[in-house]
Amino acid sequence: MIIGLLGLLLVCLNLGGIATIVLQVGRAETMNALGSLAIVAVLDVVGFWLIRQLRNVD
Repeated sequence: MIIGLLGLLLVCLNLGGIATIVLQVGRAETMNALGSLAIVAVLDVVGFWLIRQLRNVD
């Protein structure tokens, strides 16, 4: 169950991150968009690593 909730959290994070990046690029805030992209990428890596670790435990 926790793996499914973590997956759902990652999906919501990615959708929100995409929306944020699109809005920042639309306002010509390229550096802020790159920062948001970097944060989303780091959180994705951590999230997928956690999912992999949780699957190995079960």
